[in-house]
Amino acid sequence: MMRAKELKARELEEVKDLLRKYSTISIADLTSLPSPTLQKLRKKLQDKIFIKVTKKSLISLAIDQVKEKDLTGLKPSLENSIPALVLGDQDPFKLYKLIKENKSNALAKPGQVSPRDIIIQAGPTNFPPGPIIGELGSVGLQTGVEAGKIVIKNDKLIVKANEVIKQEIAAVLSKLGIEPIEIGLNIVASYKDTIVYDKSSLDIDEEIYINNLRLANAQALKLAEVIGFISKNNIKLLLKKAYLISLNLANKFNLSIESKFEKIEIEETKEIKTHEKETIKSGFVGYDEDVVKKAQSLLQDLQDQKIKEQEKPKFKSMWD
Repeated sequence: MMRAKELKARELEEVKDLLRKYSTISIADLTSLPSPTLQKLRKKLQDKIFIKVTKKSLISLAIDQVKEKDLTGLKPSLENSIPALVLGDQDPFKLYKLIKENKSNALAKPGQVSPRDIIIQAGPTNFPPGPIIGELGSVGLQTGVEAGKIVIKNDKLIVKANEVIKQEIAAVLSKLGIEPIEIGLNIVASYKDTIVYDKSSLDIDEEIYINNLRLANAQALKLAEVIGFISKNNIKLLLKKAYLISLNLANKFNLSIESKFEKIEIEETKEIKTHEKETIKSGFVGYDEDVVKKAQSLLQDLQDQKIKEQEKPKFKSMWD
């Protein structure tokens, strides 16, 4: 029969081989995760990730002994947790999103630490008047009775993030059907390509991230417009503005220009305003060949005009 020392050595080699095999290595905290839930996740995600549960000391030792990768940045994540290895070859952010999408909610148990602020919102309940009014009041909820049912009058922050959930609060949450506890793998850190990402870096809101990119793009286009920096993304807007400025300049000095360029149509101005709004939304501006030819033709006409010095004593044209 194999001795404990031999079993430990074999287990250590297996963990080291896994660390070498996969490009994305994550540490998950199994605290408060029921074993049946873990087994269901393993089975459901077996084609996408590999989950290895072993002793904390073995994971730490394997990290030290695998010299092909510098995994020491993962070691702080082993502290104060029941760790497991979550391994794959996908991007760490995609792996985290996959794990997050496969979490479920559960009722709170007394003594658990709340992962977030728990707020009980105002509104009707399904309870008729009775002893439960006292239970709700014991956790700070203001109640009343409307149409024969108990009503919670005001929103109430009942537990703050990282606070321990007391027994009376857990009981009230259970009766109200509020499930504030997420059940699933809790990824606390991930390694890929020499970089270690902590949970705060991995847990991003994609919608906010995309909106920030759109805003940055719109701001960059606006800055390019102000400083006159020409690129394929803003050439249409710059040419239209140059066209309008040229017409205003020609009108100011009574220059004779072909009739097709004499008036600024309202539609042109509307189109520019519409274009600026679309830029904020999509961040993309196309290139219009007709606008380029029109602007170039107008600039040539202005260059051909002779402006007498006495007609512009305080103004020097850029084309002089």
